[in-house]
Amino acid sequence: MSASSPNPKLAGRVAVVTGASQGIGREICLQLHYEGAFLVCADIKSSGLTPDETPTHELIVQKGGKAIFVKANVGDAKEIEALIAKTAEEYGRLDIYVNNAGICGEAAAAKPIDEAPEEMLDSHLTVNVKGTFYGCKYALRQMKKQEPHASGDRGWIVNLSSTIALVGMAGLPIYAATKGAVASLTKSVAIDGAPHDTQTSMLDAALGSAFEATKDAVRATIPLGRFGEPRDIARAVIFLASEETSWVTGTLLPVDGGITSW
Repeated sequence: MSASSPNPKLAGRVAVVTGASQGIGREICLQLHYEGAFLVCADIKSSGLTPDETPTHELIVQKGGKAIFVKANVGDAKEIEALIAKTAEEYGRLDIYVNNAGICGEAAAAKPIDEAPEEMLDSHLTVNVKGTFYGCKYALRQMKKQEPHASGDRGWIVNLSSTIALVGMAGLPIYAATKGAVASLTKSVAIDGAPHDTQTSMLDAALGSAFEATKDAVRATIPLGRFGEPRDIARAVIFLASEETSWVTGTLLPVDGGITSW
């Protein structure tokens, strides 16, 4: 990837991405930078999977972009409110909010609902559901206060859910329930925001290869024949956060290799 796009779609837009330090969140930040956005990289820590990996915000600055890191626990309403306040203080507004942070504790040991650990339900509700709820609440509050762009849009909210919210999967009842909540929440937020020309969209996060023992069997269920990569999700975020989707809101867009087409 070069430092920036020759024809950036999001030049000067201010974007917040939660779960920005690794994986899909990190790639979303890099793609937003490539398209000209200024970044607020939010996470519980700035470092990624390995201590020697350059933090996302520092990497963007090295590439000539604008980015800051803000420590934020998405399950804490006050921290998300402070995150958005810091964004407005730093850049003057908020144009794009990406609810990317999420957890799937069941991936390591999938169990049917009658064996699912109840304590895991609370942590998943906190991160996956409350985190998305708080992000939508405070992002929309900020967007409603600011002047719209020439297109009439005051901002875009992109929520990452999961293919499992649409088709289900054995052994992941807690994750499925919380991601299904994200899908439904997205539609309601879209209706709440529509009178203010605020865009809200939901993306499906790709399955990945968490189930190492069965990944070949899972891959066989994907019409496109491969697992999704972070860039697949990130490029869809760019599309949804651009003026090209000015007549799109509350949409569930499966970025899943065709799984939901069966």
